[in-house]
Amino acid sequence: MNATDAGFEYVADQGRFAQLCDGWRELPAVGLDTEFIRTRTFYPRTGLLQFCVESGCFLVDPLKISDWEPCRRLLASTTVVIHAAGEDLGLLHHLVGAVPARLFDTQLAAAFLGVGFSLSYRDLVNEFCHIDLPKSETRSNWLQRPLSPAQLGYAVADVQFLPTLWQALGDRLNEEQKLDWFAADCQELIASAIRNEDPEHWWDAWRQVNDHELLDDRGLGLLQRLCHWREREIRARDLPRNWLVTDRDLLALAGSLESCGNITSEKIRGAAGVNPKFTSRFAASLTRCLNEPDADGARLPRRRRYPKFDRSLREQLKLWRELARQEASRIRVCPELLARRRQVQQLVQSHALTGKLDWPREMRGWRRRVLEAVLAQESPAAEKVPESDVI
Repeated sequence: MNATDAGFEYVADQGRFAQLCDGWRELPAVGLDTEFIRTRTFYPRTGLLQFCVESGCFLVDPLKISDWEPCRRLLASTTVVIHAAGEDLGLLHHLVGAVPARLFDTQLAAAFLGVGFSLSYRDLVNEFCHIDLPKSETRSNWLQRPLSPAQLGYAVADVQFLPTLWQALGDRLNEEQKLDWFAADCQELIASAIRNEDPEHWWDAWRQVNDHELLDDRGLGLLQRLCHWREREIRARDLPRNWLVTDRDLLALAGSLESCGNITSEKIRGAAGVNPKFTSRFAASLTRCLNEPDADGARLPRRRRYPKFDRSLREQLKLWRELARQEASRIRVCPELLARRRQVQQLVQSHALTGKLDWPREMRGWRRRVLEAVLAQESPAAEKVPESDVI
């Protein structure tokens, strides 16, 4: 392949890859994208890594690279520019064993500038570079070799405008004095990618299960253990989360066992509303899991006994969401970036119960500083909630 004529270099040699990574370490920023397949596995199967610097685009074949230390050094040395970085960070953490020390997420930057929330790379390039990109190879088989000319062209286009976007978006963020807020959110994306592979963090996986508040405190403790078990197993087996067991089955199993004094394999197999194939296959492992002594990281959950969401709370939610929308407009960011509906609902319910605002983790930085005074001015006096009105 004549890489120069094609407008990019295809890198399938360990020595050349190391040479490039070491040469890029002194650059202020490097554009990065990845192509992968993730249909039957928990971890993505990487088909290509694309880099873009001032000298051009470089497509790295991960099937030919065995030593990722040069890439780890690069990620630690310069700003890495990625669009919608969430999945890419997880891939890098698994494949390379590192994540960028400094990240510039172009999709996040667009939200901070009020251009659009969750804006696609194609739309962002159209907005700032006035170029219409094709999307025909989005679902290609990136593990096939050789890659087709169409795939290679798509891969180049998907990374080649990142340096331009980095400069344009960075300048706008600086003009609007939002760089500190943006940098904090980028660091949180990095931290989240690291936390996702930390077994201590898996103790909080139960929070993502819908309707978990229907369980009593013991049931929540069981659900916490079951979700931690699933996080461990899907990684060990490299299976998609719901391929092993669904949220609904874990919730039903915890509910069926919450009143049991002694949990046995027979009780697990006989749990109502749970896929019998799952309980039959994993009964022994689940029994051990649910009867283990409390782990240090478990932090036994307790139900938030929030008041029922009655008409007055719905009206308050509507008011506070409007206040958040107005504040987003005032500071010129996308409303979804400042506060999501479920986050505002937690603030409303916690205030109704305690007279205080229980700020979600993701709102405890600049978002809290923007909203706290506004919501405090519109907060009704706290009232004691009767026991009959709590869940």
